Amino acid sequence: MAPLELTHLAGNTWYIPAPSNIGLYVRETEVFLIDSGNDKEAGRQINKLITERGWTLRMIVNTHSNADHIGGNAFLQNKTGCSVAATRKEAPFIEYPELEPSFLYGGYPSPAMRNKFLLAKPSRVTDLIEEEGPVPGTPLTALSLPGHFFGMIGVRTPDGVLFTADALFPPSVLRKYHLFFLYDITAQFSTLERLENENAEIFVPGHGEPTGSLASLIAENREKIREILSFVTELCAQGRCFDDLLAETARHFDLTMDPNQYILIGSSLRSYLSCLCATGELEHLAEGGTMIWKRRSL
Repeated sequence: MAPLELTHLAGNTWYIPAPSNIGLYVRETEVFLIDSGNDKEAGRQINKLITERGWTLRMIVNTHSNADHIGGNAFLQNKTGCSVAATRKEAPFIEYPELEPSFLYGGYPSPAMRNKFLLAKPSRVTDLIEEEGPVPGTPLTALSLPGHFFGMIGVRTPDGVLFTADALFPPSVLRKYHLFFLYDITAQFSTLERLENENAEIFVPGHGEPTGSLASLIAENREKIREILSFVTELCAQGRCFDDLLAETARHFDLTMDPNQYILIGSSLRSYLSCLCATGELEHLAEGGTMIWKRRSL
């Protein structure tokens, strides 16, 4: 991987630009890390950046448990003895990372699905934190941002910097993947609405560049979700089984269905179907040994 570098944002708040951005808040010489990158090498480089400045890593606050956000946990915890904080819903996935590919796939994952992109090394969650409010023992504040994953949080520093985790994705991701991973579509809409009303000097998405305003990102993310909802509804006009829906979605958006994308897109598509059933636009019926998803008759 490319060498990681520290970038100053404001006051005592820094971040490390990476495929999954990493935040730091420094109190005197203590570092509170916000996520840890995607693998052991990320952890190794983070540790080097911290120690060469005479700082000490005290705690990693994980915004959520996806492998690309907790991949450096194990190295850093083993190396420094730091604490790891996470919400109650995310903690089991951090301590037992095999839950992530198993959940996404809906069964025991094949060897090709057991890679560092989906399966981090386990680390020990020492501090269970609430999804909303102060993070005990730190200067940080958690904000509940569900939708992308079970108990995902954003993290605000005293310098007016808000790390928004994977609540928003940049245009490049929206154009490439279209069905960026979402667990709960309805909760995601609520999170987007909440972020419209959050004030910060600087917002740092989990992927992409820091920004002073989230307005355009929120609009583009909301528009893409609505596009997918409309597309899936149209696909179900005549009734389709899931495999047909997944194949047609991949063809329409020109998606490469390697094992990682197969389970991520498939899981997201199921979430869209569930959302449309909950709003009454679709229904599902058991026919001929399979489940048929169909637009509900008016």
